[in-house]
Amino acid sequence: MHNLNVQHDINNNIFFAKVKGAMAHLSYRRVSQKLLEFYDTYVPEESRGLGVGTHLVESALDYAKERDIAIEPTCPFVKKIMELSEEYRVLKAT
Repeated sequence: MHNLNVQHDINNNIFFAKVKGAMAHLSYRRVSQKLLEFYDTYVPEESRGLGVGTHLVESALDYAKERDIAIEPTCPFVKKIMELSEEYRVLKAT
C-alpha cells in the first residue's frame, strides 16, 4: 500500500489516510515537546490486510524520527512494529 497518502492533523493529534471504507487513523497524545504517546490505530474492515496500518504507523514514526521525538507505544500494533524494526526501535521512550 505504497500509494497511501498519509496526512498529519497536528491540531487534532492524528495521522490519517482516506481508504476504502472510510478513514484509517493513528491517534496520539503529546506528552511533552519531545515525547508522543501513540495510543490507537484503526483501519476500516474493508481495507484490512492490505498493509494500510503498517504504512500509517511507519509514516507517523518517520515524522517522529525526522524531528527527534521519542514514542511511547501504548497501542499494541505500534509497539509490535517498533519492536520488529531496528530503525524504529530506537524511538521508543525509555
